[in-house]
Amino acid sequence: MNTRPKWERIQGIVLDAVGTLIEPTPPVAVAYARAAERQGVTLDPGVVRGRFREAFRADLVQGSDGPLSTDEGVEGRRWREIVARALPEVPDPSRAFDELWDHFARPENWRAFPDVPPALAAIHEAGLRVCIGSNFDSRLHGVVAGLPELASLVDAIVVSSEVGYRKPHESFFRAVCERLGLPPDRVVSVGDDFENDVAGARRAGLYAVALSRPGEAPVDGPSVPDLAALAGLRRAEP
Repeated sequence: MNTRPKWERIQGIVLDAVGTLIEPTPPVAVAYARAAERQGVTLDPGVVRGRFREAFRADLVQGSDGPLSTDEGVEGRRWREIVARALPEVPDPSRAFDELWDHFARPENWRAFPDVPPALAAIHEAGLRVCIGSNFDSRLHGVVAGLPELASLVDAIVVSSEVGYRKPHESFFRAVCERLGLPPDRVVSVGDDFENDVAGARRAGLYAVALSRPGEAPVDGPSVPDLAALAGLRRAEP
């Protein structure tokens, strides 16, 4: 199993999207609560947050190929179920779903973390190919295109609905390597979800580094407190 990256061998990097490169603005729970309010239902965003997290963690809708399998239709049905579970009080859950689906497709409702632009610039200057690899759907292409700090510095985007499997499935990481045109041992995966971005990547033969921002639980193995630290790790490799 690959654990510590051998930076002199690394030629490509795959970065998770949500929670690693970008975050929703306003936060998910606030956007959901506002959708409920438009139907006359007042909900505490804290309550919505708990419901959302529980529904998001559950594999509510699976594709025909079993656990972690997906496509555009599966993702739509999955998110429809998540909205229904997060907002059970709304009289028209289909309307809430449609509004939220469109909301999170718009780039103006996302922002890059402050460490992202300098980190991506440093990664490019180091000569690495950059891929965004995310458990998302085709909406991510429009989101990235609408965020200049990402669009100009990314070589490839791989989303689970187009691959057919969500992370941490090995097929997802194989697709990443194919898009980068590199073997797994020349690619490092970085993300904030240990199972999806680190453990899954290692099982697929990639190196992996966890992103553990201040205030988050420590993780096992190589980790960085922000993306800017990646460039420092590369320079420090003996």
